[in-house]
Amino acid sequence: MDFKKSSARAMVLLLLFLACVSLMMPSMAQSNIGSDYMDIDIRIHDGYAITTVEEKLDNTGNTSVTDKFQFLIPEGAFMSAFSITIDGVEYQADILETEEAEQRFAEAVSSGRTAGLLETRDTELFSYSLNFEANQSIIVKLTYEQALSRTMDEYEYLQYLQSNHVVEDLSVTVDISSSTDVLSVETPGLETDISYPSTDTAKVEYTSEGMPGSDMTVVFETENTDMDGEMLFYEIDGTGYFMHIFSPTAEELGTSPLNKDIIFVVDKSGSMYGLKMEQVKEAFSSIIAELPEGDRFNIVFFDSDSMPYSAEILMANEDNKAQAVAEVLVTEAGGGTNINYVLIEALGMFYNESENVPIVVFLTDGEPTGGVTSTAVIRQNVLEANDVDAAIFSIAFGDEYSYDFNFLQALSLENKGIAVYFEENSEASAGISDFYETISTPLVTDLMFTYDGGRNVILTGKDHLFVGSEAIILGNYEMGTSTVTARADGNTRDGVYDSENVFSVLTSDSNDFIPRLWAYNTIRDKLDMMKVEGETEELVSEVTALSLEYGFVTPYTSFFVEIPQPEEPEEDVSDSAEYAEETAMDVYPAEEMVVEEEMPIEEPEEEAMEEYAEEESPGFGLMLALSMFGLAMLAFRNRKE
Repeated sequence: MDFKKSSARAMVLLLLFLACVSLMMPSMAQSNIGSDYMDIDIRIHDGYAITTVEEKLDNTGNTSVTDKFQFLIPEGAFMSAFSITIDGVEYQADILETEEAEQRFAEAVSSGRTAGLLETRDTELFSYSLNFEANQSIIVKLTYEQALSRTMDEYEYLQYLQSNHVVEDLSVTVDISSSTDVLSVETPGLETDISYPSTDTAKVEYTSEGMPGSDMTVVFETENTDMDGEMLFYEIDGTGYFMHIFSPTAEELGTSPLNKDIIFVVDKSGSMYGLKMEQVKEAFSSIIAELPEGDRFNIVFFDSDSMPYSAEILMANEDNKAQAVAEVLVTEAGGGTNINYVLIEALGMFYNESENVPIVVFLTDGEPTGGVTSTAVIRQNVLEANDVDAAIFSIAFGDEYSYDFNFLQALSLENKGIAVYFEENSEASAGISDFYETISTPLVTDLMFTYDGGRNVILTGKDHLFVGSEAIILGNYEMGTSTVTARADGNTRDGVYDSENVFSVLTSDSNDFIPRLWAYNTIRDKLDMMKVEGETEELVSEVTALSLEYGFVTPYTSFFVEIPQPEEPEEDVSDSAEYAEETAMDVYPAEEMVVEEEMPIEEPEEEAMEEYAEEESPGFGLMLALSMFGLAMLAFRNRKE
């Protein structure tokens, strides 16, 4: 190898190294971002929560910096507003189709303009980046919305109190209002000020110097509606919206909860070894021990094969329950995961002639590895085998990357159930038991609602109404409608249930949340349909249109905000050197002018570079890296030539 080739190769390697270093430098910068204050305002009306988080962020350093922020929102919530305020001016983000938002963000970054892109990458985790100038403060405001579920007579609201920056001043305010009386409010594990301004409102206040080290959970109970429920109305832009709240008690219906035939299908594959298996034993031994008389049950453990406690479902008497609990406590983990075989076997244990409500509680921590492994085929096989119309409630357990939650959601949605997940921790056993409690007392099954004068009707919840829960139905009606007739049909322990009630249309400004609640649940319903039917062009189009109209971030829409660049001031020619020279020429003849030679002003090279680095626009590092990479390629081509 001659010296020329050796030198060329060394130059290429050096330039590539410098390019890589320049790309890494922003991530190595020391962040001086702190939080001056964080104010969280939560408004909950009839179970619909709108949360606004405002945070003032300060760059205390003398250099510009780009910092990334991550935050959690509850499962099922939608981001609905995003803005940043700089020097007293608020810049509100636009809701755009995701592809357009990403394109505009890329263009802004490549041009060195300050911009923000907020999109969903996970059901709960969002992130955004901000560019701070030296000693600059920025106020960030985020809003998200969610519909709370009522279970066991209570609503539960979760507010994450976490930040990746030091928060000096925290303030949380929760305003609760209801169409019925608010009976009680608690914030377990956190000392707060709770007041009741009126019978149908409550207020929670919390302040702290810094983060408390735990999240805030607000648990509140409201009075049930009467047997026929309550209907709220609101009209806007030529369209009427209604909200029907249906939450009768067993006493009002003159009946008691139905008995159930329940089969627990529990994963005991090798990945369940250790804490997960211990949590399963604790949860299901307790659940089985508390089954009421009149129920029938079985428990089927599975790995590569299935291991039912009994060949058929058994009466929930004390002897059968005690023996089943003993079997649960000695079960050990090991083997693969044959989901298809065990679910079909379990469904075959139900009696077609039984009057009990058939339910499957299915827990797994992994994807299918034995037998049929195609999740699409498993769903098809389960649907065909489910001739008793059993509700399948799926529990995903452990690391979210180990199981296919989309598959479990689709499996349950197709079979009258829902899917939930629990992390592997010390509270998992209690969480599984609490979830089971919410589905353990079916009150009305096969519940259906119809409305004279109603259209675009969305039922939140499922076909079964459990004790302490509620059904919320939303829809539209024509402007000018004076009454809406609601009919409800279903089955109870005592036979067929049906009711009819005529509601007078009385609109109220306090019901202005209903259109957004209708849009929210319509979008969620269509996203659920996608899990079952796939991303059809029609469903994607409908979700996108609704998300753009109502301003919700979904997998198809994102928030984009860009800070306008200050306009360049028009140059005043009277201040220019040329103007001065021309004026001088007019005053003095050319031969009389004496022009002194301008001496260059020397500036320390390091200081000049530091000033330049401080003033560089976002994207400079990337441009420098690309420039170096281009030089490297040029040198490499010259070497080859």
